[in-house]
Amino acid sequence: MSRFGLLGAAGLLGVAACQPAETPEQMQARMEQETAAFKEYAIGVEKRWEAWAAAGQADSFPTVFMEDGREMPANGMAVVGRAAIREFHAQQASMGTFTAQITQESAMANGPLAVDRGTYTSTFTPNRGMENMGVPPADTGKWVVHWQQVNDTWQIAALIYNSDLPLPAPAPARRR
Repeated sequence: MSRFGLLGAAGLLGVAACQPAETPEQMQARMEQETAAFKEYAIGVEKRWEAWAAAGQADSFPTVFMEDGREMPANGMAVVGRAAIREFHAQQASMGTFTAQITQESAMANGPLAVDRGTYTSTFTPNRGMENMGVPPADTGKWVVHWQQVNDTWQIAALIYNSDLPLPAPAPARRR
C-alpha cells in the first residue's frame, strides 16, 4: 500500500474513533426501532411455520435457520445444520399431521442479534400404524429463539422448545 493509502486509511480510522458514543436514550430509541421491525419479521416466520407444519413441508423449515443452526426439541438431542433439521421435520411429517398455533410473547433486537419467546399449542393426528409412537394428540408448551442477521436477513441460530405436559410416570417396579 502506498504512503498516501496508509495515510488515508489512518485518517478514516481517526474520524470513526472521534464519533460520539451512543447515549442511553439513543440506544433505547435505536433498539425500539430494530425490535419493531424484527417482531414483524419473526411473526411472519411463525405464521409460515404453522403452515409448513400443517402441510408437512419438511424442506421449508431449514430455510429460516443459519447453515449451522440448532433445533433443540424436548426430550431429544439437538439437531444441528440445515440438512439435519430437514431430516428431523421429514421424520415428524412421516408420523402424521401436526398443527400448531404459535404465539410470540416478547421480542428484542439489538444490531445483528435478536431473541424472541412465546408459547405454542399443537395437535397431532397420527398416520395409520403410528398411533402408538408416544406423541400426545394435543400439547402446549413454550419456546425461545436466538436469531442472527446473516447478509441482512434474520436467521435462526438456535431454537429450543418444550412441552408443558408432565413426563409419563415410570412403570411400577416389578415385585420379585
